[in-house]
Amino acid sequence: MSDPSTPQSRFRLFDIRNIIGALLGIYGLLLTLAGVFPQLLSEHSDPAAERNRTDLYIGTDANWWVGLVLLAVAGLFFAWALLRPVVPDEPDTAEEHTQTT
Repeated sequence: MSDPSTPQSRFRLFDIRNIIGALLGIYGLLLTLAGVFPQLLSEHSDPAAERNRTDLYIGTDANWWVGLVLLAVAGLFFAWALLRPVVPDEPDTAEEHTQTT
């Protein structure tokens, strides 16, 4: 493993693809939980609530579908950042030496 204090590892940590992937992953997890838990925890004895698929008491199927899609897209962003890392350009020491003289 590379040392976290090296400039290369810090550069990869703050890659925009990792930041976007983390945000999409957090939102995806929250939406997935918001779509699954109300359906598991609610009682379905109210006939009016069973017919109304957009009732927040029951939860909607759209929450967990969109949550799962966001988690998949977040995984794609992380895979993209791992498979195609951005390598910072190293300054050419010969060019710096000629510019200073």
